Amino acid sequence: MMVLPALPLGTILELIVCVFLGATIAYCAMLDRRLRAMRSGQDGLRELVGELNNATQRAVSAIEALKQASAATGDELGESVNRARVLADELALMIESGERIAERITRGSHAAERNVTPQPASGPRNAIPPKPSGRDAALAARAANQLLDALKKAR
Repeated sequence: MMVLPALPLGTILELIVCVFLGATIAYCAMLDRRLRAMRSGQDGLRELVGELNNATQRAVSAIEALKQASAATGDELGESVNRARVLADELALMIESGERIAERITRGSHAAERNVTPQPASGPRNAIPPKPSGRDAALAARAANQLLDALKKAR
């Protein structure tokens, strides 16, 4: 049987230390790869957080712009509503006035149909008031009625 020559104890210990050093180097290389992967992941996360921050700032500025635009539009709309109310009030007054005029015309045409001649309130006493003919009175009455009907439909 062959016996290995006896190695000095110092050499055996150095061999054991070399094996442990090799294992440590391998483990350090593996750890280095993992740390690099984690750092690159952190860089990606850092970029993602930066982009999210930029998007948030753009959203805040867009909301402010929308608030300003809606306020301006609201003011314009309020002014338009106020102008429309004023015009509606004026139109109501005009319609009311037109109805009164139409009623007066109708009363005048009915009086003309009955051959009642209204006396002038003022004027020369020598003037002879013109007498409307029956045909003129009928035309005036028809026109007054048409005007009254048109005003009532406009209401």
